Amino acid sequence: MKIKLLTPILFLLPILMFAQGNALLKKIQNKYKSVSDFSSGLVQYSYSADGTVMSKTNGTITYKKKNKFLVELGNHTIISDGINIWNHDKKFKRVVISSLTDDPTSFSLERYLYDYPALCNLKSISDPSLKSGEEILEMLPKDEFLDFKSLRIYKNVENLISKLEIVDIADMKYLFEFTNIKVNQQVSDNSFSFTTPKGVKVIDLR
Repeated sequence: MKIKLLTPILFLLPILMFAQGNALLKKIQNKYKSVSDFSSGLVQYSYSADGTVMSKTNGTITYKKKNKFLVELGNHTIISDGINIWNHDKKFKRVVISSLTDDPTSFSLERYLYDYPALCNLKSISDPSLKSGEEILEMLPKDEFLDFKSLRIYKNVENLISKLEIVDIADMKYLFEFTNIKVNQQVSDNSFSFTTPKGVKVIDLR
């Protein structure tokens, strides 16, 4: 008798998780409708397929609608004006220029919040280590056309994104942690322009 009672419950679980995932996504999207720009500290962790930490890099990020960002991360400066991306490698003295639409690895929050969800199955993830008000949204691609196996968005009590966790098709995991987030600082568009320094090689992929 107990087995018969469990059957409809197990059937309903995926539906409930899907509904919770969609509700969580809406909560985050609604928050970012009120955010025109933000700046924060940024920590990037890279993990091997077996979970070993391969690297940790500290930096900063400044972001503005739509798809404008300035990332300082280790030896790299990555700038987008919403159309093009400049990836300046200071160590090797080169800058690679590409179109935003051709770079799936860019820091486009709009892509994570509005493009990817329609292509993924969504669910809310439980984690006992989370503090009150913190939640995790997981996205699992519906097909093989996306360049990742899973994407998790961690939101804090203010419904701002505090972490992004991406597992790529080679099972490498990348974690981006946002710290000391400040929103609506009236950041100028001039912050998202790039001038190539002297002696830097330009590789234009546009």
